[in-house]
Amino acid sequence: MAKILLITVGGSHQPIITAIRELQPDRVVFLCSDGSKGSKSQVVGEGTPCEVRRGTEIIEKLANIPTQVGLGDRFRPDRDLILIQEPDDLSECYLQATSCIQNIQQDSLNAQMMADYTGGTKSMSVGLAMAAVDYQVTLYVTTTVRTNIIKVDRGELTGQASVAPVVAQRTIEQFLPIFLQQYNYPAAIAQLKRLLSSMALPPETRRKIQTLYACCSGLDAWDTFEHREALELLETQMRHTEIRQLVVFLKRVINSRGQIDEKFDSGNATEGHGYEIVQDLLNNAERRAAQVRYDDAVGRLYRALELLAQIRLKKTYGIRTGDVDLKQLPESLRNEYEQKRSPVRGVIQLALRSSYELLSKLPDDPVGKVYQENANKIINALEVRNNSLFAHGFQPINSSDYQKVSEVFVNFIQSAITAVIPQRLQAQSPQSPSSLEL
Repeated sequence: MAKILLITVGGSHQPIITAIRELQPDRVVFLCSDGSKGSKSQVVGEGTPCEVRRGTEIIEKLANIPTQVGLGDRFRPDRDLILIQEPDDLSECYLQATSCIQNIQQDSLNAQMMADYTGGTKSMSVGLAMAAVDYQVTLYVTTTVRTNIIKVDRGELTGQASVAPVVAQRTIEQFLPIFLQQYNYPAAIAQLKRLLSSMALPPETRRKIQTLYACCSGLDAWDTFEHREALELLETQMRHTEIRQLVVFLKRVINSRGQIDEKFDSGNATEGHGYEIVQDLLNNAERRAAQVRYDDAVGRLYRALELLAQIRLKKTYGIRTGDVDLKQLPESLRNEYEQKRSPVRGVIQLALRSSYELLSKLPDDPVGKVYQENANKIINALEVRNNSLFAHGFQPINSSDYQKVSEVFVNFIQSAITAVIPQRLQAQSPQSPSSLEL
């Protein structure tokens, strides 16, 4: 694995020499100030451009830095000399450093990159240090015990700079909130995993990141309907009030799902009103809309609408929409529904509209009544979904389409659930958090 060192060069060559000799890189990239008085002369100057001074007195003149450290053919000025026109301009220093790092990372995938920010102007040092932190380049500084505040004297040592707490804090306070606001749990997990696996962190910081990692992993599992995995991850974090409220709802979702999904393990669940899995889908749809994934959002709203009817029929009447048992129907409806039996499969199956039409025909069913009041709106809204690429057409769903469908479906579902569950069981279903203050 090739070792590549990026290093800023200022008025003194000695720290640069020390860093190169200590780190033993295969290639060195020098970031220098341009111009007649710039530090580039110490890298490409002919003769003896490097000076050793005692105060204002020049006591020794030496060859340029690549010559002193014996880089030879390994140093190519066209490739390894980065000239900065305005060395006090932080923006230029940072952009030059990031551009250099990006090019190396693209061309030398397996290279071990290092950066030493000891030399150069303050802006050059800060620019390289910022770039190194942003692009995960190992950062070094060459220093010693100072005898003055002007410069580092001879006797320097090059050591790795401790940036882990800085990177961790930036990730937690700046990047993680953005990912959570977008419900982008995979991105949050990737960032937290990188911190845990690649950096030596203080114990308290490591524990906080591990907690955030467990929470984000649990929310991600929940987001992809891995309810049991989500419970295992989040249940360990119930000491946090925000997570505890989510777990209480999640256990009811698991119980609700277990009543309709016979293959699902609903152990360690909490009994609720039975429609929590529908509310869970509404929350999921809301998260997809926040990500501007309107087709996905409408698909989840459709499934929530369908699932509401399936749960109502099974929970209250013992009717399975995938295989209707005529004995569970009133006698007055049996002949009608016998005509719907599939000649191929030999079973009676009910699609979404047929399920609600059946509920409307059952005596005094509250969901059936609410459906009759909203049937025209629901049928019109279903056309948006049916014409989409995810269903039977090719029309993408935009924000306006989603808002119309959401208003109709969500209002109907909420009204229907309210109509069939006792007041004491009616409670809001908490949305996944857009921030984690743990």
